[in-house]
Amino acid sequence: MIDKVLAERLIEKISQTTEYNVNIMNEDGIIIASRMKERVGAFHEVAFNLLRGEETSRIVTREDLENGIMPGVNMVIIVNRQREGVVGLTGDPREVMPVAKIVKMSVEVMLEYELYKYERLRKYNLREQLMHLLLYGEQITRDDLEPYMSSLRLEEDIIRIPVLLECGDKQRREKILSGLLEESKLSGGQTLIDSTKEESIMLFKALRCPDESLMREYRFLLEEYLQPYMEYAQSYGVELSAYVGPMQNDCMQYRQSYLYCLWMQKNVRGGGIRYFYDYIVKYLESVAPLSEFHTVFLMLKKKLGPKAVAGFMETMEALIEKDYSLSKAGEYLHVHKNTLVYRLNKIREQLNMNPLSSNTDREFMECFYYYLKRR
Repeated sequence: MIDKVLAERLIEKISQTTEYNVNIMNEDGIIIASRMKERVGAFHEVAFNLLRGEETSRIVTREDLENGIMPGVNMVIIVNRQREGVVGLTGDPREVMPVAKIVKMSVEVMLEYELYKYERLRKYNLREQLMHLLLYGEQITRDDLEPYMSSLRLEEDIIRIPVLLECGDKQRREKILSGLLEESKLSGGQTLIDSTKEESIMLFKALRCPDESLMREYRFLLEEYLQPYMEYAQSYGVELSAYVGPMQNDCMQYRQSYLYCLWMQKNVRGGGIRYFYDYIVKYLESVAPLSEFHTVFLMLKKKLGPKAVAGFMETMEALIEKDYSLSKAGEYLHVHKNTLVYRLNKIREQLNMNPLSSNTDREFMECFYYYLKRR
């Protein structure tokens, strides 16, 4: 059975890609959605007969018009081997037939996806349903979330910290998830937690902290909260990595924060706790069009040549990873500190820049590095 609201949404989406009139009829042959609003509610005899017969499509020409039915193509919508309705396109059958096939397939795919989402959500409890909407609901509204927030007595404007926990050991990950859920219940239930499709743990940690000390205290409070779980994983020789997104006090921003955490998981490695606020520039550079960087850096890349570029990338990676500590960067590259200094001096001569003494030079060299890395 095709839901009327869903049918209207389908028509709205389809109307963005075709000028043809599209009708969707339910199992009783009633038009429940159409680009021609005045036709909604009308009986469509061809659709009614198709749904009760063996045919899967019917072409109506101008020669066999009847009962107000317009020329075009009508096709049965089949989902899970069930006849759920009919989609019809108005126009010259020879012109609309290819479009009708695509529309029919699109409608069936969208209905199958909606059915999948419904079946998946039906299995979850309210808190899991809410987390599913927050993480994967691309077009949710505040009205969609409000019933869950209200039923669970969740404070909407409380500050929450998005954290993605990555643990490669399934057994330890499940233990950590269980511990986090139990702790959330004991502390008032304002922290939202669930596993993700990527087999990680996502949580929005509720934070109660005076505004004036928020940025000063939140890292300390979060690290104190995560410490037992980090130590638990370490005791079993398992690495637990935490990717911390920007703090939020608006549930409509939670999905984007989750996407920021996923970006860090992919682009910022090294274990431990990583904070998005420390990688904002890197993130913005990663989403800027590559063409913008070409104009700035392509000539420089060509003039330096492959060997110098490779040396620059290796050195800059170590410096960025180790926060420009020469001793730590040398250990990262498994070379003596003096060797690293020699390499850095060569780069400074080539570019006439010193990232250790000039923030402007550092920003330029990091942008150049990320440009080369994206290539």
